[in-house]
Amino acid sequence: MKVSVIVPVYNGEAYLAECLESILAQTHSDMEIVVVDDGSTDGSGSMADNYAETDSRVRVLHCTNGGLSIARNRGIDVATGDYVCFVDADDVLHPSMLSTLCSMALETGAEVCSCGFLRSGCFKRNPEGELAVFDGVKAVEKILYQDDDVTMAAWAHLFDRRLFDSGLRFRKGILYEDLELLHQLYFMADKVAHTSARLYYYRDTPGSIINTWSKRRLDVLDVTEGIEQAYKEMPRLLAAARDRRMSAAFNILLLNARHGHDRDLERRCMAIIRERRLSSLLNRRVRPKNKLGILLSYIGKRALYIMARV
Repeated sequence: MKVSVIVPVYNGEAYLAECLESILAQTHSDMEIVVVDDGSTDGSGSMADNYAETDSRVRVLHCTNGGLSIARNRGIDVATGDYVCFVDADDVLHPSMLSTLCSMALETGAEVCSCGFLRSGCFKRNPEGELAVFDGVKAVEKILYQDDDVTMAAWAHLFDRRLFDSGLRFRKGILYEDLELLHQLYFMADKVAHTSARLYYYRDTPGSIINTWSKRRLDVLDVTEGIEQAYKEMPRLLAAARDRRMSAAFNILLLNARHGHDRDLERRCMAIIRERRLSSLLNRRVRPKNKLGILLSYIGKRALYIMARV
């Protein structure tokens, strides 16, 4: 099984070497590393070129800056592996991550395999985890209900390359592009396998887009609306999609409360919450955090804003 590891990088020279070293140190050696230099203005591009000169498994694409989605899509287009894996340029892999995911794919026949991840701390020398296998619909439910044991991010996954043959790609110019594409890939898969073993280290940098407030964060409202529309004829997934959209509205409402109180945005979020809160409150699959938010929303916005400050 050849794996194409796609590493988009934009001005990431501070962490790129550590990232690439962790990929090159994988116990699964049949791979190519496609570094997509997304118009970096620092030394990221030349650093990647240096790795390509010393290791034939590394390929570098130098492109004009187009954003994360376009960089990943360019990697998909040139990938020659049987499977595709996405790694952010500031993250690190456990040495056994690819071999573990490849073994899972072979043993279960899953077209999508994923693992647990760390945000802090250190990898265990011999990480162990429980293996679970789902059909595609069940896997979609799990990411929409935001179950703790799965991630909506493209990283920490191994994808059968054939899933992209239909033309599915990351949508350019938006945030939450992972969520928008991931549910479609899960839905297309006959089987999705997941191990709870924490094999991916996600570096949670304070200045990242997801850790700062901007109007781009509102993309999650449009993305979750699109997901709800996609499953409007499938009651089981529609319930999950409606809850995910309501969860997104809660998130943006509280962020808005902390960063400016845009009244139009507040009304938009509250309208989404009010329309969906009763069905989610009665849904056993909805996580407790959402149900707490629903109960507070019945008390009033002030109660929600108190929660925002906690």
